[in-house]
Amino acid sequence: MISQPNKTACRSHMQAGLVLLTALLVMFSVASCSSTGAIAPSTLPVTGKYVVLGGVETASSCGLMIAVVPVKHPKPLSDLIDDLVKEKGGDALIEVSSESSFFTALLYTQACLEVRGKVVKFSR
Repeated sequence: MISQPNKTACRSHMQAGLVLLTALLVMFSVASCSSTGAIAPSTLPVTGKYVVLGGVETASSCGLMIAVVPVKHPKPLSDLIDDLVKEKGGDALIEVSSESSFFTALLYTQACLEVRGKVVKFSR
């Protein structure tokens, strides 16, 4: 007499396979990356003396897209720089760097931009 496979064991193996397949699908449908952007000594030519108005400041902005429809656009890099300078009452940024990052999950995509630097005020 040939024995029948245990139905509970088969069901358990099928559930484990389904969990593994779901995990693989999620891993392959979610992606993110980041990259260093522009790096500059300053946003304006520094020809004279200046005063640093604090430590490194950071500004960021993110955009959002669902499927192929843009829902929100990130601010341009120049606007982020202007916001940082105006917020501190300065004239320019020094030691400037930027970074962009992207995150995608199925139909959702987020794109972010970040700028860092020290705000300075030129001596007159």
